[in-house]
Amino acid sequence: MIIRSLYNVTRQMNVLQKKQENNSANVANVNTPGFKYQDLIQKTMREYDIHNHAGGRNSDRWNSLGSINFGTDIDGAYTNFTQGALKETGIATDFAINGPGFFTLALEDGETGYTRNGNFRVDEDQRLVTQEGYPVMGQDAQGNPVDIFVTGDFFSVSANGAINDSDVQFMVSNFDDTQDFELRGQTIYVTGQANVGMGEAELRQGYIESANVDMGQEIVKMMEVSREFQANQRALTVINDTLQKTVNEIGRN
Repeated sequence: MIIRSLYNVTRQMNVLQKKQENNSANVANVNTPGFKYQDLIQKTMREYDIHNHAGGRNSDRWNSLGSINFGTDIDGAYTNFTQGALKETGIATDFAINGPGFFTLALEDGETGYTRNGNFRVDEDQRLVTQEGYPVMGQDAQGNPVDIFVTGDFFSVSANGAINDSDVQFMVSNFDDTQDFELRGQTIYVTGQANVGMGEAELRQGYIESANVDMGQEIVKMMEVSREFQANQRALTVINDTLQKTVNEIGRN
């Protein structure tokens, strides 16, 4: 049982390390436009019934000793897609979506990506791209995906995404459920779900969406993890001392 306790405490400390790493990532991205914070979901491992055959008058009958579990583990991650505050930059290639939806990106190998990070730039081909270089997708009057080009001195986008009052507009994608999104990098997601359209969202040119990280909340989480880690360290020290004492007693006998 001492070895089992040692195993459980060690597993719990590994879980706490992952939670601290996740909290640190949230804090590190507090200034990343469009960043959505994550919470890790912790679960208790399956319980097992334990028994021996030391019951009865002759100590040969089945005897229940109760149940035991193998500690805790990380069950998954939950991304909070709550909209962050909109911050005005005055830069023509900065955009924010006010409401639900994502900017649509053309990723490598033909994949389609989605992001709330509208901190865009213009590449050498005059295309509107992300800071990583992925083209931002628009759509023509028939709904076909097209690149967005920024040419000349005039580049204006209306609230419905129309570019320079033309038939080309931003392709803003929306989804019924975002919990199966797979994160690529810091703010880009991929999904196999069907796009249900722009909906009631509106575009704001010259704005970016701030990260939705609550610094106060993240600091509280980090303090809680630190206290749990200290408690587990003390438990580990007690278990280790007990194990050493047991081994020494057995050695003397």
